[in-house]
Amino acid sequence: MPRNQLIIFDCDGVLVDSEPLANGLLEAALLPYFGRDAKRMTENSIGRSFADIRQQIEQRLPDELPQDFWTQLQSNTLSALSDTLQPDPALRGLLEGLTVPICVASSGSHEKIRTSLAAAQLLDLFDRAIFSAEDVVRGKPAPDLFLLAAQRHHVSPKDCLVIEDSIPGLEAARAAGMTALHFVPNEFHLEPGQINQLHTLTEHL
Repeated sequence: MPRNQLIIFDCDGVLVDSEPLANGLLEAALLPYFGRDAKRMTENSIGRSFADIRQQIEQRLPDELPQDFWTQLQSNTLSALSDTLQPDPALRGLLEGLTVPICVASSGSHEKIRTSLAAAQLLDLFDRAIFSAEDVVRGKPAPDLFLLAAQRHHVSPKDCLVIEDSIPGLEAARAAGMTALHFVPNEFHLEPGQINQLHTLTEHL
């Protein structure tokens, strides 16, 4: 049986350029409580689930956060993603041209994933193949989320290709026994947009 029977895409930072926006909102929200450490804590949150981010921050919080802190942050993030993300017709064309089944496995909530994909006009391509950290006990870098995606598609982990941009995501893919490709937007100073490097990663599949 040939390899790459399933391509698993991360969402934030791979399919949609959402991380600068979401991270900026998180850093701004943390700034009054952590000062300069807000930037480092935000960077440490990349690729992790909302539950893990919340636990990590609350463990280090010197004072109690406002009761509506997390609810308000989530609301602001969803609104910003919905209003800001734009479709990329070339990316959609690439995804439609793949001959291997595809799915999304993201540390984001189902609501965040669907909001982001809808804004980028990609939701219909993944509508029945979305996996969130909400679906497992352990988020990335644990392999649980990727293993769930493989199981639901009846594919062996060794036959899965994961495209990830974060260190926790890459660690999770490797721990699951899957092939992992590190997606780094504009690493080679290509034209704006993420389609160029995604094409490079997938053209030989």
